[in-house]
Amino acid sequence: MSSDSIRPRLQLSLGALALLGEELPSLGGRRVFAATCREAGADLQVTLHPKPPEGPTVTSLRNRVARLNTLTHPGLKLPIAAGDLDGRAWVVEPRLRSPSALLRLSDGGALSVRSGILALRDVTRAIASLHRTGLTHGALDLTTIHLESQGAQVTGLGTVVAASTRTDLDALGTIAWAFFAGDLPDGSTTHLRERRRGIPDGLDTLIASLLAVDATERPMRAETILNALDAFPAPQASPISSFLEGAGRGARTPRARETVILMLLFGLSVLISTLIVKR
Repeated sequence: MSSDSIRPRLQLSLGALALLGEELPSLGGRRVFAATCREAGADLQVTLHPKPPEGPTVTSLRNRVARLNTLTHPGLKLPIAAGDLDGRAWVVEPRLRSPSALLRLSDGGALSVRSGILALRDVTRAIASLHRTGLTHGALDLTTIHLESQGAQVTGLGTVVAASTRTDLDALGTIAWAFFAGDLPDGSTTHLRERRRGIPDGLDTLIASLLAVDATERPMRAETILNALDAFPAPQASPISSFLEGAGRGARTPRARETVILMLLFGLSVLISTLIVKR
């Protein structure tokens, strides 16, 4: 089959399920298309995998999609359907308009402590629901998490990978660090408090355990991580702390916080000078 013939043949295979749009960048021999639901107009993504052994078998992908669709967790954006195009498996998934965590952190820096805790809880709950049914994500990273105004959703479930729950839990540690530090861990420390002020003790301890060098010291279950997160409430951002911390836009860097404080002091001095002159 020539590459030029794939698109119309894929559209024929999809039928009324989805209408293909523009082709999106992809890796690993996959072809990925934006799409819409013909009836509802919802945003979709269609991935055409390479033939086995580079890609999943049609049977394995269909089985995974069927098992995933027994779940009802709101934090999981589940694949809709899988099919076959001349031995190549395709899968249709929802396409979110909200930014991936990678894009959000690249553009805005680390999350505020409150937003980070809420998002990490959502991701951990979603992964725990997968593990309870004997499933794993296997491709969890900053590109498969989408940050909403209040929390997060997990995507990227329409793949078949050989993964264990340990793979997902280790990924959670990397993601947690990135949420609050703004970048990936580099091995220099596992303690967030050495990188950023205002991190609660419980959160610092939890993330340090997720990133422990000795795997036996890391949490063994997603439920354990979730229980630790639920043990302390997400701090409520006061107006002053929101302004200084940058809540909702990511944590401000120390230099940015100093700039904000200097601007406040300058404004206060101008106000005082004005009042003195008026007297």
